[in-house]
Order: sequence, then C-alpha cells, then structure tokens
Amino acid sequence: MKAIRLHSYHVPEGLSYEEAPTPVINPDQVLVRIYATSVNHLEVAIAQDKMQGSMPVTLPWIPGFDLAGVVEKTGENVRDFTPGQEVYAKTTGGTYTEYIALSPSDLAPRPSTLSFVESASVPHVGLTAWQALYEHGQLRSGQKVLIHGAAGGVGSFAVQFAKNSGAFVYATASARDRSFLSHLHADEFIDYKNEDFTTIVRDADLVIDLVGGETQLQSYHVLKENGRLVTTTGPAKGGDKPAHITFIPMVVHPDGNALRAIATRIEQRKVICDIAQVYSLEQTKQAWATFLHQTPESRTFTHGKIILDIHP
Repeated sequence: MKAIRLHSYHVPEGLSYEEAPTPVINPDQVLVRIYATSVNHLEVAIAQDKMQGSMPVTLPWIPGFDLAGVVEKTGENVRDFTPGQEVYAKTTGGTYTEYIALSPSDLAPRPSTLSFVESASVPHVGLTAWQALYEHGQLRSGQKVLIHGAAGGVGSFAVQFAKNSGAFVYATASARDRSFLSHLHADEFIDYKNEDFTTIVRDADLVIDLVGGETQLQSYHVLKENGRLVTTTGPAKGGDKPAHITFIPMVVHPDGNALRAIATRIEQRKVICDIAQVYSLEQTKQAWATFLHQTPESRTFTHGKIILDIHP
C-alpha cells in the first residue's frame, strides 16, 4: 500500500511517499480502507520533534489522526461493523496511508450528509471539542463558556456544540474571524488583539483554553467560584491556580460513541464542518508547507482544515 512516512525530524523534507506493509488484523480488529484524512497541529508537532516527552514515536512513522473510509475486512470477533460500511474515526496515529487496522470501539458510521473529504475534517478536532466541553468541562444548558482560539479547528466545533447545548458563548479570535464566528452563532465575539476579554467576561462557568500562556493565566479572573478551565496546551508558566478553580489539562482520545453523537448533530444540520484546502496524499509535503506558513498575519485562508484526499 502507499503511505506517507516520516524518516527524519525535518518538516516537510523528512516526509516520503512510498510503499508500506498493509496491516494484518487480529480477530478483534477492523481493516479500514482510508479515503481521506486531514492535517492537524499534533502530527506536525510530532514531526518537528516537539512531542518526544509526551508522545514519542519511532521512525519511520506514519502521521495522521483522522480518517474517513470504508470497512474492508473485519476480524472474526467483530459484530458492530461489516465490510462495505462507511466509517470515520480519530486514531492514535497512522492515517496518512491507504489502510489501517483499528479497534471497533474507535469507529463510528460517518455522517451521511457529508462527503468522505468533509467527514475526515471532523474526528480529531471534533472529539477534542466534545471531550473538553462535556467529559472535562461538564457543560450544562444555561452556563457561560469562554472559548479561546474559537475560529480554529477545535474552537469552531466547541462554539457549535456549546450553542447546541444551550450555553452562552464568548469567542476570542482575530478580527478577520468575526463574521465566521457570527455564522456559528457565538453570542459575543472578542477581538483578542484589540479587546481585553477580562473586562468583558464575568462569572463564566467554563473556559476552553486552546491558546495557553498569558491567555490561560488571565482566564482565571473571569471564572466564577468552582469554575473549570480545560486546556489542550498544558499548564502555563508564571502563575498559580486559584484554589477555587478546577484546572484540567486534557489529551483527546479515540471514542466511537462520541463520534456517533457528533455525526447525529451534523446530520441534523446543527453543526457544520469547515474545509480550507484539499490535496492528494502524494502532495502531503505541499499540504504541510501550506499549513506551516499559515500564521494569523500571513495565512491565505482564515480558517478551515487541510484535507488529504487519498482516493479521489
């Protein structure tokens, strides 16, 4: 099978499009033919050798955490999926390829209203947002939530999920993302460059921190007593957590059941996905080069996922 493998920690030069062994499944696994995957910050950070402390990999390594595809074969003990079924998943790695072996618990039927390309944009960022809000944040209807980095892949899903749950949503992003977040029905947009969110937000029940650093430290001031701060960036340096705040650093994990719930919301037109550009698997170096040059000041598109279309 064809795959993208990382041979050295030089990005994107260390990536190679080449032959790799097709996985052999055990009786409890499913073999999935991957039709599309997407580019996430996580695999790029791993390829830049920034994650050896928490997510070490052995080279050559196949990047990728998202997939949309079709079940090719099932192990003899698998009952929930059948060959030919269209699925999507967030994995622990290895989706920049044509086939992958997975546990059935990681899979879910893909949203019927989306294409394979669109479906591949959802799992990693959608599950991160879902787990941040519900598993860790314990969000309930009527609560107030502040989402930092709201126009990004995780943030845009978090805004939509929170609104669907009946929360009041504050969303921080750059000025150019105002109309996009208005389209997602954020209640109050905050331009992080020109506005001080600590003067606008009061008594929030939950902060979803996708930015870290000083933004994380300042967020303690806007939370009510017993409020929760969930972050994907780890603890910020230079400050102490107030005793009355629950601080939760999180790492997303595969969850087929949550993906089923997300698919339902997408099929009910309550949640939209956001695609920026689509490349073929052979064009992964070009896709990563585009991704790496998308700073808030220089990016050629304002938001949305970069997709690798493996079977056009």
